[in-house]
Amino acid sequence: MNKITACLLLILLMLILPGCSLIEIPQPVPSDDGSINDSPSKPIAGKGGLLTVPIPTPDTFNPLLTQSRDMLNFLSLIYEGTVTYDKNSHPIPALASSWEVSPDERLWIFNIKKEIKWHNGESFTGEDILFTFKALQSGILGSFYQKNIFENANIVEAGLKNGDPYTFFIRLAEPSSNVLDLMTFPVLPKSVYQSVESMMNGISDFSTLPIGTGPYRIDPNHPYNGESIKLVRNDSWWAEKEPYIDAILAKVYTTNEEARNAFTNGEIDIVDTMVVYANTYSDFDNTTQYKYLTQNYEFLALNNSNSLFKDKNVRKAIAYAIDRKDIISKVYLNNAETVDVPIPSSSWLYDSNYRIYDYNVEQASKLLKDAGWLDSDGDGTLDKIVNGQKIDLTFTILTNSDNDFRRDAVNLIANHLGLVGFKVQVEVVGWEQLLNENMINHQFDAILTGYNLDYIHDLRFAFHSREIGIGNNNFIGYSNGELDSLLDAAARTYADDKRKEIYRGIQEHLVEELPVISLYFRTGTLLVNEKVHGIERIGEMSIYRDIENWFITK
Repeated sequence: MNKITACLLLILLMLILPGCSLIEIPQPVPSDDGSINDSPSKPIAGKGGLLTVPIPTPDTFNPLLTQSRDMLNFLSLIYEGTVTYDKNSHPIPALASSWEVSPDERLWIFNIKKEIKWHNGESFTGEDILFTFKALQSGILGSFYQKNIFENANIVEAGLKNGDPYTFFIRLAEPSSNVLDLMTFPVLPKSVYQSVESMMNGISDFSTLPIGTGPYRIDPNHPYNGESIKLVRNDSWWAEKEPYIDAILAKVYTTNEEARNAFTNGEIDIVDTMVVYANTYSDFDNTTQYKYLTQNYEFLALNNSNSLFKDKNVRKAIAYAIDRKDIISKVYLNNAETVDVPIPSSSWLYDSNYRIYDYNVEQASKLLKDAGWLDSDGDGTLDKIVNGQKIDLTFTILTNSDNDFRRDAVNLIANHLGLVGFKVQVEVVGWEQLLNENMINHQFDAILTGYNLDYIHDLRFAFHSREIGIGNNNFIGYSNGELDSLLDAAARTYADDKRKEIYRGIQEHLVEELPVISLYFRTGTLLVNEKVHGIERIGEMSIYRDIENWFITK
């Protein structure tokens, strides 16, 4: 890191407050007699108010066709899925009231709520779910949601059981754990969209009002005009609790920077951002920050065919020697969370018992000594005799040049490892070279890289031995029969207790064997005007998950 970068980081760090709470903490307020009440009442929720939010320039108002994460979040106010997620990323019923699974775990039956209405007053049925499911199966849409439905050979059949419009079923060839995840796609009204072809033809038709079943509907008096669109509360929403907020005005901003500036100027009430200097907004008296974990997982990939990394003590020493909190503080300005497994701590499958590798130089040094690494020549680099020759404890870490965070982090990692006797070279290359030469051809010692993990929990892509080979994702070349069995079992098992037990086994294996060195998950920040209350745990793809609890005070 050069001096200019270091100075800029120092200035930013000086601007950041010591800490930031993810919930609002009411401050003591004077009572009628002028004394201080240490337990002030919380803001009282009540109906009313207008929430102003930003959206990017819309590419479409069809949630199956948009390529924008921010548009998906916005459209979740209008459209809903058969299944949704709770605050722990666990599937729960939404448009379905319940589901049943056959004894052989190959037939899934979803019971559809009968009282639901589309925003145009028409009845919602399983016909709409089937229509949307078939549209995703076609593969034509290029949808975010079609990935695990299109060309899924395990799906044998989908339809309405015995023609019942309120009973949707999926029949599988083999048991699968991800059926509930598949059913989180936003359901579209068949009567409006009619076919995949008409859906594609109307991708950019902003004159047709989006019609969903969600808590908010388009205000017909304020449709999209190129600059904004207004939603009003859906008074016929099927849920037990009506939203407090009357209306939501979405204003268009072409960049996230424009949206942040608009928030600063009071033009909008919230803004979702990934910028690392989001903490500086805590200086604003009227701003509350809500941090959430993203699916952006960073790790140090080890070449498992490298003789140096075949020794588990060496791998563990690397894990203990890397000061991840130092990296998170200096590079990410505390906008990341340390982790030892590729499962975010916000997930119901995460087990905190496998959070092990806190920074520990003494433990790292001991592990290396136990493995026979000593500094025999006093040059500061550990060495040992192998097959009659002295070799140094040295390797090279690659990372991609177009990622500023990784470029800074990799140098800190090299320094951390140098403190315990490693000699680490750093090489920064273009992403195309890293992907198409080093990863594919298995030409590397270690790589600082990351995954934007899928919302469906399935780690086979990264660690299963079947994924080794050109064009596959297990570029580290890790092969272990025990882990393969655990990953396959996790992909087949849907029962919560059994699946959680299997994931405990997966996490135990990953922290004990360390095929990769997990580092951290990036966090995002929702900046909110202090007049907005009721926000609980949010997620990267579920900013408005609990919108019915949000309320506005004067």
